[in-house]
Amino acid sequence: MKKNVTKKVLAGVLSASMMFGLTACGGNGNSNPTTPAPTTTAAPSNSGNSSTPTEATTTAQAELAPLKLSVMLPSNTEHSKGDLPELDRFLQDISDYTNTDVEWIFYADDMYNERLTLLYTTGDLPSVMVAAKNAEFINACENDFFWDVTDYIDNYSNLATIPEAIRQNAGINGKMYGIPRYRTLARNGIGYRLDWLNNLGLKEPTTLDEFYDMLYAFTYNDPDGNGQNDTYGFVLSSYTGPWDIMQLWFGAPNGWGIDDNGDLIPAHMTEEYDNALKWFRQIYSEGLVNPDFRDLPTEDWDVLLRTGVGGCSADVIDRFRRNQTYFEREGISAETQLAGAVDAGFGMRCMPTSGHNNLLAISKTKVKTEDEMKRVMQFLNDMNDAAMLDLIEVGYEGVTYKINEDGFYVRLTEEEKTALGVTTAAFNKGYNQVLASFSTEEEKAKRIPGVPYEGLQAYENQLYEENIQYCVTNYGASYTSATYIASGAELDEILKNGRLDYITGVIDDVGLQSVKEQWLRSGGQKVIDEMNELYHAAGN
Repeated sequence: MKKNVTKKVLAGVLSASMMFGLTACGGNGNSNPTTPAPTTTAAPSNSGNSSTPTEATTTAQAELAPLKLSVMLPSNTEHSKGDLPELDRFLQDISDYTNTDVEWIFYADDMYNERLTLLYTTGDLPSVMVAAKNAEFINACENDFFWDVTDYIDNYSNLATIPEAIRQNAGINGKMYGIPRYRTLARNGIGYRLDWLNNLGLKEPTTLDEFYDMLYAFTYNDPDGNGQNDTYGFVLSSYTGPWDIMQLWFGAPNGWGIDDNGDLIPAHMTEEYDNALKWFRQIYSEGLVNPDFRDLPTEDWDVLLRTGVGGCSADVIDRFRRNQTYFEREGISAETQLAGAVDAGFGMRCMPTSGHNNLLAISKTKVKTEDEMKRVMQFLNDMNDAAMLDLIEVGYEGVTYKINEDGFYVRLTEEEKTALGVTTAAFNKGYNQVLASFSTEEEKAKRIPGVPYEGLQAYENQLYEENIQYCVTNYGASYTSATYIASGAELDEILKNGRLDYITGVIDDVGLQSVKEQWLRSGGQKVIDEMNELYHAAGN
């Protein structure tokens, strides 16, 4: 459903620097990035393009006129409308590839949400827009302002690759009112001192027993060899995220699971949750965790890891890679290792992030028919082909990047751009906001290769891909009960304090069950009832 101009785009960029060097007096489109007023940039009409469709263009596509649509995006880059050859070429390539005629509308980040609020009120929405999954957007969806694309996503090759966990997180009461924009899903895990592990003759832990043995040895077996009892196996701060990450290892749901009756059940009402807390209580009582963690500011967390007080923790794994960078920069002899999870008897289970940052929503104001909506979906799908991802994220060879002797792209320096006569290399800035960044393996393989990561960062990115299969879906993420909207903060605080009190020995098993009962009485039972009403109304 698109004109295949991949060859034209890639071949054309080889002479781009020469052409742009001759026409560099066209102006600079990157002046005041915080101008509050919107800038609209219309793609040049196809009639003015000397290029012709390639042989791969389908007959059906050739018979369709370019789809006219408006796309509103947040961007702090100033987007000019003048005669800039770089911008004209860029927009024309997008138009040719997707067979569209797009009006691009940009608002500075600090003005974007204000503009959205106004548009929700008037209903005069653009064809496509970036929208946060907030109360205003949910209300607009319930008032039929946006297309429900739930049953259409899998008809488009790139969009069909959106993982189920992300669909749940981005959904609204079981429906998808937009295409989520990808962010790293399998980002959570553990990091630990590999040099300590090697000093003690232990292997890298893959099971819970091995993980426990590592924490115990890091605490009591002098892993740094200084002859002092001054280390902890596991270090934490007042941030409770690590407990969330680890309790999934024990089979507990991620937020909401499905019970034997097919109903949604909150994680803390499961036996697996209780088992996780018993293990947490054990490692705390045995001194394997820094005892002051409840009062430790989050900013001091890295201090414990970087100064050799702690040997392991759980969080986003890039935290531990950044700690390794710190060790290397400061000349500290230390080696860090990363892992997504350990097997506590339930297989590898990783806690995902939301996996997305806002949605690309299609309005019914401008896109009035199902056929039009399908063409917009095709546009969003095509923007995730390799040719469009490379064009928007990398640009043109000789204008924004060069290919080094190893065959990898490297971004041009400002000095190199000046030498080539390039004056407007920011033509593609901000357009990445329209990318969902979900692609088939075939399209991924076509990407222009960048310089590979090395060392721990390479392994970090490997884990991001490998651990997607182990991410545990939150089956309640798509649903929001009215009671939780009103009282969620208070209910969450009951559970947070109860969990920490149990881990640190303030309350026992009876006290933990009393906390759960308090949660139910305080509105938790209504939350469960309302969540299940929504869940089953969606056909589950």
